[in-house]
Amino acid sequence: MLSRPRVLVCTLALFVFIHCVAWAQANVNENLETATIYVDTNGGSDSNPGTKSEPVATIGRAASMAVSNNLEKIGTRIIINPGTYRESIALNKSEKTTTLPITFEAATPNTVTVSGADVWTDWAAGGNLYTHSWPYRWGTCAPIPPPAPLQQEILLRQEMILVNGTSMTQVLSQNAMQPGTFFVDESNGTAYLWPPSGTNMSTATVEVATRSSLFTDDQSYVVLRGLTFQNANTCRGSAAVAFTNTVTNILIDSNNFVWNNAVGLAFFSPQNFTVQSSTANHNGQKGFATHQVKYGLWQSDTANYNNWRGAQAALYTFDSGGVRLFLDHDGTFNNLVTLFNQTQGIHFDTDNENVTITSQVSAYNLYGLLLEKSEGPITVSNSYFCGNNLLSQGDASGFDFRNSTKATLTGNTFYANYTNQIAQNGIPSGQEVTNWETGETYNLINGNLTLSKNTFATASNTSHVFFDDLGGSAWTDFATSLNSDYNNWSAGTNTNPFLAPVPQLGSLTSFTGWRDLTLQDLHSTWGTAVSQPTQCQVQADAPDYWLLTSTFDPITVSPSGQASFNLTTVALGGMTGTVKLTLDGLSAIPGATASFSPATITTSGTSVLTVVTGTTTPLGTYPVTAIANAGNVTRTVTVSLVVPETSVRLSTTSLTFPGQTVGTTSKPKTFTITNTGSTALSISDFSVGKDFAETNNCGSQLKAGSYCTVSVTFTPTWIGTPSAILTIRDNDPTSPQTVTLTGTGLAE
Repeated sequence: MLSRPRVLVCTLALFVFIHCVAWAQANVNENLETATIYVDTNGGSDSNPGTKSEPVATIGRAASMAVSNNLEKIGTRIIINPGTYRESIALNKSEKTTTLPITFEAATPNTVTVSGADVWTDWAAGGNLYTHSWPYRWGTCAPIPPPAPLQQEILLRQEMILVNGTSMTQVLSQNAMQPGTFFVDESNGTAYLWPPSGTNMSTATVEVATRSSLFTDDQSYVVLRGLTFQNANTCRGSAAVAFTNTVTNILIDSNNFVWNNAVGLAFFSPQNFTVQSSTANHNGQKGFATHQVKYGLWQSDTANYNNWRGAQAALYTFDSGGVRLFLDHDGTFNNLVTLFNQTQGIHFDTDNENVTITSQVSAYNLYGLLLEKSEGPITVSNSYFCGNNLLSQGDASGFDFRNSTKATLTGNTFYANYTNQIAQNGIPSGQEVTNWETGETYNLINGNLTLSKNTFATASNTSHVFFDDLGGSAWTDFATSLNSDYNNWSAGTNTNPFLAPVPQLGSLTSFTGWRDLTLQDLHSTWGTAVSQPTQCQVQADAPDYWLLTSTFDPITVSPSGQASFNLTTVALGGMTGTVKLTLDGLSAIPGATASFSPATITTSGTSVLTVVTGTTTPLGTYPVTAIANAGNVTRTVTVSLVVPETSVRLSTTSLTFPGQTVGTTSKPKTFTITNTGSTALSISDFSVGKDFAETNNCGSQLKAGSYCTVSVTFTPTWIGTPSAILTIRDNDPTSPQTVTLTGTGLAE
């Protein structure tokens, strides 16, 4: 029989006795389980009594029997034999529910799978594609209303198809299909599948996710042990396994929550729960999640490779994470691992207090540890944050401190996180948060951060060890309440790696300058070489790659009709090779053309997608999907193009002048302004900065359908690369339009 850990916290009362208290943990006495029910999907029957020789066939039937036992004041252990159980289980309390426990336990660990998918056979062949009738009309899941960001259709889908255990990438048109993808045509009731090359479809196992919930519970004193929950097609925001209401004493021991469409495991309002030795990997939104919980203990858990569904919609931060925690009070996190998430490794978001994090490893996520709108106190110790911020966002880091207070970081290592090791950002004036327990309201401004015995080290001579983009009183509040000492700061040959807003935003300073600004780190060291910690020397579990964009928000086409989207591929698990880029959705934008530069990259490369709209392109917001294919691995990301209401089209939005001797004037460069509307365009003003001059023949009115020419010259006044903005003001809704001017001044 498996061991039955009892998670207790005990304190020594003065000279007399040991007193055990049940806070920040589950306290479940499984010795009170006097009944045993056996389950066997291969040899059981739900008409059986559930004995070892006559087991029931489904976990759901065993759960129903256990609930009946509970009402009769009998605790129950459910022993589940190896197999895949394609069902959904629910425990619902009643007025007569007792505190006697119910345990769901694999007879042999890691041999029991609760699956949301069914096996589909008889796929019809047709070249590279296989088809199957599709009986469902799920449509899209309900989006979260504004102020939530735009949510692409792919984010709101819930279809999942797996071939021989590998999840295929969903696309939204048949034209977009490539190896390793599927498309569901709901209107015609057909599913299309392009399996990986070499797949023998006559023997392959094709699974289709059809169940949105695998295990739900609003009953206390429940244990899950040694089980795997996978392939739930839950809508975004919901979980494959969920504990709801104010249940208490829930023990999650050695379970796996993998390859679910949204969240793996979630707690909505429980107290006194433990999650230990469990894994939440490859979930479409979040691995582990909490909302308004208290007294949670997390021990030796793993949350890797999450938010693949969100990444398809370029939604990397909104309500996602390897671990995402809202309103989490009195929580303890020990030995947590978060790797390779296309989102935050761990994100404490809103009203988090009395949290302790020890021995965490968070590496190669799009973001590391985010502490946002949290009143604290929160302590992080003996942890490692390496290689995070893979998109190299200017204001992101290994540790992001956003509108939060009372955080203490002790004995941690922040190594080779892209752009910054630690950053403070957010809303300078603060953000209002209400404590869900006390009702007290705070206006949270960054402050009371303690840094002690940490290592902050870059692996790039252009990265920062510290970043602040708030300035003003927000910087003053932060700096005057900062307590920082006995740290090791290291930045290679970069002697000015502290980006502080003094004397102005974006100012870079040295370690000495940092100490002068903050009056801190008097006993800290500077410049000691730091090697990559062994804790961060990790590899992905399989060769793969991501397709990412640093262009998160919808892009409005420029006055020249262009919009550019930056794309990045990130290789995992040693994957190498060539990625071919194609586009889906362009045909839905009348008059538009598009190109990639370049159209073929490596699995660790970059490309720019440029979309050019025509003068007849209707205004609106259009989704455009970039598709990357490398052999049998296809990845997609959908971005949004905004065509504004406008009658102005510039022939270019930038002019670059070659080298020009200081004090002399260049030959003119020209561009045109075209009025594509049906009425005259009123032009009120042209203005341009120093070193450049313009003339034009536009006048104050530009007739409908006509164009005028603007000439620009460059007269450098200094040696270097002067730049300026030419601004055009008119009565078009997109006014003012701008043209970027750049030149090079040469010595005489």
